[in-house]
Amino acid sequence: MRAALAFIVLATTSVAAQAPKPDQNVNPTAATLQDFKARVDQYMSVRKKVKGNAPPLKQTPDPAEIRVATEALATAIREARPDARQGDIFTPDVQMVFRHLLSPELKGEDGQHAKKVLKDDAPTGVPLKVNAKYPDGKSFPTVPSNLLLNLPKLPPEVEYRIIGKNLILRDTGADLIVDFMLNAIK
Repeated sequence: MRAALAFIVLATTSVAAQAPKPDQNVNPTAATLQDFKARVDQYMSVRKKVKGNAPPLKQTPDPAEIRVATEALATAIREARPDARQGDIFTPDVQMVFRHLLSPELKGEDGQHAKKVLKDDAPTGVPLKVNAKYPDGKSFPTVPSNLLLNLPKLPPEVEYRIIGKNLILRDTGADLIVDFMLNAIK
C-alpha cells in the first residue's frame, strides 16, 4: 500500500513539474494588444450576427430612412449586449498600453499641435456610456493622424474618437458608443 501511495505522490509531482509555465518571453504589450483585437473581433461577431436581423441600410437621400436603419442596428446590438459595460474592450491592461502609446505623440511640437486639434474639435455633452447613441448634432472630433498611427487598426465599422481627454470606440453604422476609456489623453 505504501509503495502504491509513494508512486501516486511521485507521479503527481512529476506531472506538476511538467505543467507548462507562462511564457516568460511573451511581450506583454503585444499580448495586451492581441487581447484588444480579440475583444474587438468578438464585438464584430455579435454585430455581424444581429445585422442580418436589422433592416439594411440602403443608399438613399432620405435621412429618415437612414435614421431608421441606424437605430434598428443599434437596438439589435444593445439587445445582443445587454450587460455590456465600460472596460469590456478597453480593459485596464488595454487602457494602460493605450496611454503609453498615446503619450509620446502628445509631447513636443507635434504633440502641441495634436492637443490643439483635439481641443478645437472637442464636442461637449457627449454621454460616456456604453451602448449610448452618439448625440445628434454633435461633431465627430478629428483624431490627429499621429495618434491614430500608434493605435491598433480597427475594422471599418468601428472608429476611435477623442472626446475631451477620453477615448471612445464608436460603431459608425449604429452610431453607438461601444466602449470608452477615461483620461486617455493627459
